[in-house]
Amino acid sequence: MVEFKKTKFDLGTMEKTLEQKRHLNSWVQSGGTGSCIAATGLGKTRIGLMAIEHVFKDKPTRSALIIVPNENLRDNEWPKEFTKWKMKPYLKDVEIMCIHSAYKLANNHYDIVVVDEAHTTLSGEYGKFYDNNSWDNLMCLTATPPENVEYRKFLKEIAPVCSQTDLKSAVRMGLVSPYIIYNLGVSLTPTEKVEYDRVDNLFKLCTVKLGGQWTAFTNATKWKNSSDREQAKWANMFYAMMQKRKKLCYNASSKLVITDEILRKFVDRKALVFSESIEFAQKLQDRIGDECVTFHSKMSKKEREETLQRFGDNRTKARVISSVKALNQGLNVPECSLGICAAGSSMKLDNIQRTGRTLRLQEGKISLYINLFVKGSQEVKWVRKRCKDDPNVHWVDSLDDIVV
Repeated sequence: MVEFKKTKFDLGTMEKTLEQKRHLNSWVQSGGTGSCIAATGLGKTRIGLMAIEHVFKDKPTRSALIIVPNENLRDNEWPKEFTKWKMKPYLKDVEIMCIHSAYKLANNHYDIVVVDEAHTTLSGEYGKFYDNNSWDNLMCLTATPPENVEYRKFLKEIAPVCSQTDLKSAVRMGLVSPYIIYNLGVSLTPTEKVEYDRVDNLFKLCTVKLGGQWTAFTNATKWKNSSDREQAKWANMFYAMMQKRKKLCYNASSKLVITDEILRKFVDRKALVFSESIEFAQKLQDRIGDECVTFHSKMSKKEREETLQRFGDNRTKARVISSVKALNQGLNVPECSLGICAAGSSMKLDNIQRTGRTLRLQEGKISLYINLFVKGSQEVKWVRKRCKDDPNVHWVDSLDDIVV
C-alpha cells in the first residue's frame, strides 16, 4: 500500500471536521436546542447539515427549515453544500428561506430549524418567527455573540450558547488560514476636507444643543418628531449631519486611488472590496475594468448569480468583487486571499464576517485584509472599535508598509 504524507492542509481539514463534530455533539447534549458560535471559515453550514442528518435519521416523515440572511445563501451556498456532502436527497424535505420571508410564517412546525447568521434574526420584527412557530430542534449559527444586549438576551432565551470556537482559536488550531490586518489612512482632497469640517462642526453644534455627547443621541431619537420646532430642528439636523459625515468618509476619492494601487500591488490574489455605497462600488469597477465585478442588493438575481460565477471561474479575468454589504455573509471562494474594507461600520461582527470571507482554508495561504480610513475623521474611531482585541492588526502610514 502506498502511504501519503499528510500535509499541514490535510491535518487542518481533519481538525476542522473534528471541531465541527464537537459543535454537533455539544448541541445534541444540550437537547437539540442551542447556538453554535463558530468563526467564519470553520464550516458552520456543515455543522447545520450534520444536525439535519442527525434529526432526519430513521424518520420516514420529516421536515426542516433553514433560515438565511440573503438570496446567495438560499439559492447557491446551502444547496451546493447539500450536494458536496452527498445529502442532496434530503432537500425534498428541507425548505431554505430568507429571514425577510420567514418572519411572516405562523403556526408552522418543523422537526428542526437551522438559523444561519442567527444575529440577523433577533430584531423585534424578524424575531416574530420564533414567537409564531414551533420545532422539536433548533440550531442557531453565528460567528460571534451579538453585540446588542437585547439581541444577546433574546438568543439566550431561545437557543443558549452550547459551543464556541472564536477566530483566534480557529487560527491557532489550523482550521482557517492565518491572516494579517493592516489599517491604512488616506487624506481627503482640499474640497472634501472643507465640506467635512463644515458638516462636522454642524454635527458638534447639534450635539451641544441636544445636551452634550452623553445625551445627544437619545434626545435626537426622542425629539426628531417633536411638536417643539426647536427640538425637532436640532434632532433632525443631528441625524442629517451624521449621515453626511459618513457619506464623505465612505466615498472619499482617495480611497478609489489607494484601492486600485493595492490591487495592482497584489495582482496575484483574488480580492473582495467592501464598501458602503453602490456609487463607490460602481466607480471602482469602472476604474479597474474587466478584472472587477460589482455585487449589490439592487442587482437582479440573475446578475448576482452571473457575478459570482465569473468571480469563481478561474478561466475569466475577474479576480475582484466590489461589494456593498451584500457579501458580508455567504461567499465561499477559498482562493480569495485579499480583502479591502474601503468603508465599514464600527461593529466588530461586520469586521469578523468580512475578514472571514478571505480565511477559507487553503494550503500555503496567508490572508491579507486592509481597512481604509480617512485620517483625522470619525472613521478612525470606527476602525479602532471594530478591530479591538485582534492581535493581528497593524496600523501603517503607507502602502509600502504593507507586506505579507
